Amino acid sequence: MLKKIAIGVVILLVIIAGGVYFLFSNLDSIIKAAIEKYGTAATQADVKLDSVKLSITSGEGSLNGLTVGNPKGFSAPKAIYMGTISVKLDTSSVTGNGPIVIREIVIEKPQVTYEATNTGDSNLQTIQRNTMAYAGASGTGGSAGSAGSGGSASTSSTGGGNSSQERKVIINDLYVRNGQIGISHALLAGKTLAADLPTIHLSNIGKDKGGASPAEVAQQVLGSITASASKVASADLTKQLGTLKDSLGGGAGNIPGQVKGLLGR
Repeated sequence: MLKKIAIGVVILLVIIAGGVYFLFSNLDSIIKAAIEKYGTAATQADVKLDSVKLSITSGEGSLNGLTVGNPKGFSAPKAIYMGTISVKLDTSSVTGNGPIVIREIVIEKPQVTYEATNTGDSNLQTIQRNTMAYAGASGTGGSAGSAGSGGSASTSSTGGGNSSQERKVIINDLYVRNGQIGISHALLAGKTLAADLPTIHLSNIGKDKGGASPAEVAQQVLGSITASASKVASADLTKQLGTLKDSLGGGAGNIPGQVKGLLGR
């Protein structure tokens, strides 16, 4: 009897070990699929990721070629492109049912396209509204994280998309650096303005609520990027289109008023 029990325990250990091996050996593809799935659902725009490279031994890795497409009604091929995102993971948090702890995420040189319309809307604001709605779909969503150096972000433990079945995430520090914004408006007649995206620092995402859902992370990260980009783009557009109005006279309409409307001001 004891021999049979021992054999059963060995078989069980082999099955567990096999499952852990499968998880670790397929972690890159699992992460890639999750980002594309939850990103697309949250933004209501196509989210694609070229590749994921993550070492379970060191906990360091990168996400390469992350593209957030434009929502319906906008013509630019994409809203946000992030070439390389470096990640430092707390490997001890991967197993089990608790939140996965990410020590640091650094997004270098993202390219953001700010496309404004004559109706007073923009692609980035549309994405931000979509992510907020998705994060709050099952109850109360977390509030968007604050942008700027030294900012902090907290989130609710409930979010959209079957959050009760998802592993939560805690992100200690997230940086967005050296980004560029391309700004377009119908009245610019095909001309695109360029501006620098201010550095964004979010800290302790999900920490005080036992972890954030994928929807809440998307809301905070994309929300911070879009809010910062919208502020810069609105100021540049107001200046540029105000100059255009001066040159066109009364035929240009209330251009500065339209642009201020992009931020609800």
